Amino acid sequence: MIRRTKLFTVFACACLLPALIPAAPGYAADAKLPVPASAVTASKDDGNVPANTVDGNLATRWSASGDGEWIKFDLGANKKVSYMKMAFLNGDTRTSKFDIQTSTDNVSFKTVKANVTSSLNAGLQTFDFPDVNAARYVRVIGHGNSANAWNSYTEVEIYGEGAEGVPVSTSEELTAAIKNAAAGTTIVLADGTYTQNGPFVVSGKHGMENSPITIKAANPGRAVISGGASFKIENSSYVTIEGLKFTNTGNKAVLLDGSNNIRVTRNRFALPATGKDLIWLQVSGANSHHNQIDHNDFGPKSDTGPLIAYEGDGDGNISQHDKIEYNYFHDIGPWVDNGKETIRLGLSKISLSKGDNFIQYNLFENCDGEPEIVSVKSGGNTVRYNTFKTSKGGLTSRHGHKNEFYGNFFLGDGVETEQSGIRVYGNDHKIYNNYFENLTGTAIHLDSGSFDGGADGNPPNVTPDQLKAHWKIYRAQVVNNTIVGSKTGVVIGSGKRSFAPQDSIIANNIVKNSTGTLYNEAVASNTVFEGNLGYGSKLSNKSRTASEIRNADPLFQTVNGLQKLSSASKAAIDAAVGTYSYIKEDMDGEVRTSAHDIGADEYSTASTFKNRPLQKTDVGPDAP
Repeated sequence: MIRRTKLFTVFACACLLPALIPAAPGYAADAKLPVPASAVTASKDDGNVPANTVDGNLATRWSASGDGEWIKFDLGANKKVSYMKMAFLNGDTRTSKFDIQTSTDNVSFKTVKANVTSSLNAGLQTFDFPDVNAARYVRVIGHGNSANAWNSYTEVEIYGEGAEGVPVSTSEELTAAIKNAAAGTTIVLADGTYTQNGPFVVSGKHGMENSPITIKAANPGRAVISGGASFKIENSSYVTIEGLKFTNTGNKAVLLDGSNNIRVTRNRFALPATGKDLIWLQVSGANSHHNQIDHNDFGPKSDTGPLIAYEGDGDGNISQHDKIEYNYFHDIGPWVDNGKETIRLGLSKISLSKGDNFIQYNLFENCDGEPEIVSVKSGGNTVRYNTFKTSKGGLTSRHGHKNEFYGNFFLGDGVETEQSGIRVYGNDHKIYNNYFENLTGTAIHLDSGSFDGGADGNPPNVTPDQLKAHWKIYRAQVVNNTIVGSKTGVVIGSGKRSFAPQDSIIANNIVKNSTGTLYNEAVASNTVFEGNLGYGSKLSNKSRTASEIRNADPLFQTVNGLQKLSSASKAAIDAAVGTYSYIKEDMDGEVRTSAHDIGADEYSTASTFKNRPLQKTDVGPDAP
């Protein structure tokens, strides 16, 4: 989208820049997109035809009377669309009202700006909206003007970024373009198949933050990487891979090796089954940091091996400050006991390293590969605002310390087995503001460990076998979660291993199930309980006071399909105890009041929320 507030001095300097600095090769800023007269159609006209809106003449126009009449512009291919300029007949004496929509397929249109009203101006007026990364068709729906029902537009201009750059249509041309790429180069792949015996290698290439090297499809999903081909990005920075479809066989689709500030965005990963272990996207190597994997489609997958795997640098360190977000992971299976994670964030041998990575705003649907859908094997990471839907398995902090898990939605169907929530090992994890419903496995599990790594979590001379062990839990905090209609609630420990959790806290949670033990202490521990609610089944298998676990119906109401607090939820509203300063919002992203409510939800009369269970339309290549 455009930015229009400028100081005069900045404007003056900017006007001099084109004369002083040569344009970077292949770089394309937002510009007017060409639209031929033949590419403009309309629902109807009165003889003033739609082509008049792109003839550069304010004295001609398209006109049609009636609410809902439309004019449509075909850009010829999917392009980024940033804003529009429009001029109106008699625009200086009356205002016009309209909606702006975009589409990739000329069937499904999305409104990007609704109920727009023009200003009193006969010239071109600018109408800004959030950038649409892929749109071929732009449609304006007219709602008449302030004087009558006529929609009369004299000129329309659409601005964005098209397929400017270095065009390629063969594997050989792609290889050559990569070799010659520099900061600002955009390599644009025409529709077709790109294959060779081995990866397309981007080695020692460095873009800049505001001028990356971009390798993108002219039309998302229509440039296909197949056969023995793949992408290997090594010792590089500020490189973007965008809009490709990966159907290659026998090797990874994308390998990020010793690179930073790499973005893998709006691609489709659909590698065929090989019957062998296969990682689809791997991040490894030294100096790996600030990479972004977003808005991709991953699946289906039946081979063993993770879809995304972080393998470390060979010296005990994981990539840092990466983001995995807004991806659609789906249809993983069949189930195996181990080795088919959707995301594996680390390995046991690098588990003592700190990642500061984020896994957020992803949708996991029918991910039935193994018990650990997301397996965190490093420390200092955040997993938040994801939706796990009808997926067999759960989210596990298998290794590492000080990870945070909050604002996630775990939605089962109550039928398929092993639909689970969160399980952890190690030190100082925080689990809060999560929502669990209809799960057939354990919702929250502070499991027992087979190795005691100590209160500081960094024992001397730790061995490879010890790194692979299930580490004893110290100081886990399970606070303000909601569990409803599930097989189990909160479970402390297990009989499988020797070391019970120590110095942990279970506070201000709600468990409302009709079966099982709501707060199940499978082993003796010094876990502190306070301010919890339970209802509908056996409260606890230990003797706990009402201040620790209270038997009270939370009296939920259904809001947008979720069980949330109602005005009648007196047992939960303003009833949370203790001080947990890191909890400032609830699962919806609403600010919690000074007296917090119990559970993941802070009572509200709102019906729309910043955070909510994600749908397929919220994630993946076609999402906003």
